[in-house]
Amino acid sequence: MTRLRIGVFGAGMVAQVEHVPNLLHLREKFDLVAVADPSSKARAFIESRFGVATDPSLDALLGRKLDALLIAAPDFCHVSAVEKALKAGLHVMAEKPLCYDPADADRLAHAQNAAGRLVQVAYMKRFDTSYLAALSLVEGMGARLRYISVEKTEPDAVYQMGHHFYRPSDDVTAEMIAEGRAETQRQVTAALGRSISGAVFRGYTGAFCSSLVHDFNLVHGLLDHMGIEDVQAVAAQVFADAEGASATLRINNDQALWQLTHLNVPHLAEYRERVAIHFDDRILELIFPAPYLNHQPTRLIVQRSDGHRYEQAEIRDGYVEPYIAELEGFHAAVTEGAPVRTGIAHARKDMALIASIGRLAAA
Repeated sequence: MTRLRIGVFGAGMVAQVEHVPNLLHLREKFDLVAVADPSSKARAFIESRFGVATDPSLDALLGRKLDALLIAAPDFCHVSAVEKALKAGLHVMAEKPLCYDPADADRLAHAQNAAGRLVQVAYMKRFDTSYLAALSLVEGMGARLRYISVEKTEPDAVYQMGHHFYRPSDDVTAEMIAEGRAETQRQVTAALGRSISGAVFRGYTGAFCSSLVHDFNLVHGLLDHMGIEDVQAVAAQVFADAEGASATLRINNDQALWQLTHLNVPHLAEYRERVAIHFDDRILELIFPAPYLNHQPTRLIVQRSDGHRYEQAEIRDGYVEPYIAELEGFHAAVTEGAPVRTGIAHARKDMALIASIGRLAAA
């Protein structure tokens, strides 16, 4: 089996808890060469916890002999890091969101084609076995779709991460933080065609682009499987000082409605994420566990009737961890030519829709 020499850019929470240990777990597929991060605390944690070499910058990491790069740096870094990796001749797996501005996705697609390398976006829920089972159940059901609801409540990180051993990257310089904020503002302004600030900015970059982006992507996958392309945002709100955000979209010119709501519940020690797909004769529900509770199955519940007879069934297809499955999918795409399940075009579709929602929220 071909082992890919891979580097990781970004040593924050998702890298410490998921990507680095999972790459080491898949040592027959990946040779984790080094991890780059400007935080000396994060680098020290990676070295002591995992015995992996570190670099203080992406440029230093790209100076090593690599086949691929996994990007887990802050969101505003993703576009430039993908560009640098492709220019260096590397395959890339990038955390979501790939970009804020759909035009950046177009530029990355051009760079990918020129480099002849693969780019996969880290939408791990698309590798969830229960999600894959749901895809098989919605095949050919497009004309019968009536309503999709997404409801997500998130507690503070301590209630999701308390069972993990990790080190906050809280020693990055104030200048670097300010530069990151300015670059995020620049990219969001380009995406929306206008400048936003305050609660709308926090809700847009947080709830929509960082959290609900997973749900946009997985619902887009379901709609694609049903043969549905026509989705238009009609309303969006940021409320409770950016603790909450919601959007309403119409499907196939009001054949069906799609609603999403995200709410921070800082002091409630419970994570909830529910996606319900309503047809004229059945309802499918996907109830996702907290993303850092590894090997916990997503619940897939099917409700249907035959006359007066009502049935409810729960489908489970194993305990495969989606974070690991997406790495295996990336490896298969690079080494075996398997299809890239979540590529640049998928991310562009998500971010174009989210940008339209952002413009409605700003208005």
